[in-house]
Amino acid sequence: MKHIYALISFFTFISFSSHGQTDLIGTWYLDYIVKEGVTHPNYFNSYNVFSLEFTNGSGDLPGTLSFSSGHGCNASNGSYSVDTDEITVNISATFTDDCYTAPYAIYEELYYNELNCNGGLDCIQTYSITGTGDDQVLTLTNTDGNSLVFGKQAPTTLLVSTWWLHHIDIPGNPIIDIPEGDFPYLNLTNEIFVPLPFLPELDGVGECEVFNAKYGVSFNGANNLNITEFVETLSACATQAYEGIYFEILGNDTTNFFEFEIIDNGSTLILTDLLGARLIFGDTTLSLDEYNVNQYAISLLQNPVEDELLLNIDNQLLSENLQYTIYAIDGKQVKSSILNSNSINVENVVSGVYFINFVIEDSSTKTLKFIKK
Repeated sequence: MKHIYALISFFTFISFSSHGQTDLIGTWYLDYIVKEGVTHPNYFNSYNVFSLEFTNGSGDLPGTLSFSSGHGCNASNGSYSVDTDEITVNISATFTDDCYTAPYAIYEELYYNELNCNGGLDCIQTYSITGTGDDQVLTLTNTDGNSLVFGKQAPTTLLVSTWWLHHIDIPGNPIIDIPEGDFPYLNLTNEIFVPLPFLPELDGVGECEVFNAKYGVSFNGANNLNITEFVETLSACATQAYEGIYFEILGNDTTNFFEFEIIDNGSTLILTDLLGARLIFGDTTLSLDEYNVNQYAISLLQNPVEDELLLNIDNQLLSENLQYTIYAIDGKQVKSSILNSNSINVENVVSGVYFINFVIEDSSTKTLKFIKK
């Protein structure tokens, strides 16, 4: 449920260096946050764009103009005024929704605390605007040295996405390159199921085994990602040694607290565990010339399901010897066969959470999750 919290008893005063009021008018998109010397890029626009907007419309206080900010699944608004070298921002209301612990919600907390100076009074920030046109950059820096940096273009790099494993780099060992034609991946989602803990889910595939887990992000001293409740299927179908190493890095509860970074203009994700082992992912498979099941649409027409698992599937896949395997959440295989229609009978499958993995002859793979009523 959405609520409105009116902040009537105080205002947040933000002071800037000398600029005209017109320099600020318009929409600014959050690029990154610098807190205690650590840069936290905005990789979290997948739900709602983090933005800051100054307008010349009448504000909610006499002699002020309008101000608003979108952040995560929530937003704030109020008014602002400019007097020579000072701007005063009055946050009069914040619209809040329960975002649980989705990645954008954790980043939202980091952003809002800096925008609102942790709820303090007489918050003094300097600001600078550099560049011209679409290359303009707005930097807000408060008295503790933390900064919010905005641009005129919304960042498009996303952490929550599907990442394809390219290399495994373990200190003291040769780099393991994933063979072309294999498609191991890691799929990070914003999806949160109600059972505790309220963490977003991830899933993926090695060479042929499927896994799922929960994960959390944090920004205390670094950009961190922690994996919990890692479960893999147990069909022993893998022939490549890299799958076992990949799963051990992801599923080791003592070391799978990762620092993450996204480089190469958003095309490469690097996860580094506590022992220095690195998983290097790309935003595409290693060989786009190979036939890839993920190029074609396979999705669930309804979820949860009852007696029939109905699929929205590209007709070409039905002629490609597409094999499916259904796994329970504990990794046990429930059902496996060749798919020859757009539905699968699950009448005899007990209620619960399941994964269905699709594989065709060249080992292209895709995994979906469903709930059986």
